[in-house]
Amino acid sequence: MRLIDYYNYIAMAAYILMGGAALYFYFSGKKKAGIHLSDKALRISFVVVMLVAAALRLYKLGTVPYGLQQDEASIGYEAYILSNFGIDRDGYHFPVYPITWGCGGGSPLLIYLNVISIALFGPGILKLRLIPAVCGILTVFLFYKTLRLGFEEKSYRNEASLLGAAFLAISPWHVILSRWSLDSNIMPFNLILSVYLYLLASKKKSSVIYCLSAASFALCMYSYGAATIVVPVTLFLIAIYSVKNKSLTIPQLVYSFVTFLVVFAPLLLFYAVNYLGVPEIITDVVTFNRFTAKRTGEAFVSLGGGFFKGILGNLKDLLLTISVGNEKNTIAHYLPGYATLFEFTFPVTFLGFVIGVKELFSKDDDKGRQGGILNAMFIFVTLGNVLLDMVILPDIQRLVMLFIPLIYFFVRGAVFVFENLGRAAAIVLTMILLLGGVSFTRDYFTQYNRWTISIFMPGYGDAIKRAYEIAGDDRTIRSTYDGLAAPFMIALYYNNYDPNRFTSTVMYKDETAEFRIAGSFGNFIFELPQDVNSKEYEGDVFVVSSDDRNKFSDISMFTEEDFGGYHVLYK
Repeated sequence: MRLIDYYNYIAMAAYILMGGAALYFYFSGKKKAGIHLSDKALRISFVVVMLVAAALRLYKLGTVPYGLQQDEASIGYEAYILSNFGIDRDGYHFPVYPITWGCGGGSPLLIYLNVISIALFGPGILKLRLIPAVCGILTVFLFYKTLRLGFEEKSYRNEASLLGAAFLAISPWHVILSRWSLDSNIMPFNLILSVYLYLLASKKKSSVIYCLSAASFALCMYSYGAATIVVPVTLFLIAIYSVKNKSLTIPQLVYSFVTFLVVFAPLLLFYAVNYLGVPEIITDVVTFNRFTAKRTGEAFVSLGGGFFKGILGNLKDLLLTISVGNEKNTIAHYLPGYATLFEFTFPVTFLGFVIGVKELFSKDDDKGRQGGILNAMFIFVTLGNVLLDMVILPDIQRLVMLFIPLIYFFVRGAVFVFENLGRAAAIVLTMILLLGGVSFTRDYFTQYNRWTISIFMPGYGDAIKRAYEIAGDDRTIRSTYDGLAAPFMIALYYNNYDPNRFTSTVMYKDETAEFRIAGSFGNFIFELPQDVNSKEYEGDVFVVSSDDRNKFSDISMFTEEDFGGYHVLYK
């Protein structure tokens, strides 16, 4: 076993013991004196937390991860051509929802944020990843501000808000997602912004801020498909809770609902076109077009005879994901030994969840204030994610709205430990968490690139770009498929390829497939011939893997350029 595995066992045992001891002292009435952080110490500590959060999300951003994942390339290319040509890769003018792979796969908010970024700063991998990184940093800040509002009436407000910000700053899940550009990766920012505005509105009793929160929740719907279940469930339940506790009036509810519908209306019309038979709306200004395929088997639980077994399996996978880690998760979101929120935090998180649920059903006067609202909000978000998990094939990116609430519950559990066991326990619990963060930081920057070679395909983008520089539009480029996923997408992004030329020449392997994969476009062919030594191909430019080099009878006849795992061969 690795050192981190031993650490996880020891740290989890320590957290279980502290949680158990805190419960014992709570029920026996023998609370210890809690730890209290001064406002000055809080301000200094929070600046340090923000500096750490920024460093972990910006350091080596262009090279860790090294390479480019196909969905990243899809988002980046779509943004580039919308910014420079005004069309997506299917030739539609400014679609409300670019259908990218045919069934979607690239939600519009991140694409259009990158349209703005490219218009201002131009394309590039670093700039493509800068939006999730900046959103990640801002998420830490907004989570801190949200906890400050939620714990405003509590004596442990300083400790809770700082601990929550620090945990999010070093969380493996959040650091990893902040450093590459997948549409779901900005969802934590969208969620916490919406929650913060809701709490602020309840504090100020402001109809305007409630409407801003509603608009922010509506924008979540443009961020990632998981929001179509989680957001409505959350808003329905929190509206009932808030009206009942008189923190939200009926007129404010109506104003907010209308605001939500107005912001959501374009996407709602897009859904009507795709699922209700409304005719496509195709103009030179905006487009509401249809998917070329429906997304079913790849993402959703089958409705066949094993449906209920599938649900139980999903719930089991969910429990593993939020506790000790789940090896079934996409490796781009996961580093072995670190789970999503570290493998050892779950006992304290579970304790905090139980406390939160208990308070939700209590008759405490706090229920109509920010603390009760925040607690209810995150319980309802968690419930929405559980419902989502029951109908989809679970993965970290699809459950992206779950982990901010879990960090909140960890804070609730940790504060319970602080209050019942005192200063020494607070220091030990915090140091265990911080040491886990130090270990993760070291392993992430030294091991993550090796762990994710099959996901980010390092070297291939530079190789296919160099091949196009050599071949231009005159010579055929023949690319390997060895170790690659959708290499055509990498070729489009790295070469800033003309979308008009692409749409007029692309040949998909299956036009109606759930995910359309191009076999060729222009002078690019994404397949090596059976006999690479035939004179028929001697004028072609090859992009091959290290293993493919053995197919050439005399490699010395070629000029060879090495891009670290992929090679460009040409005469």
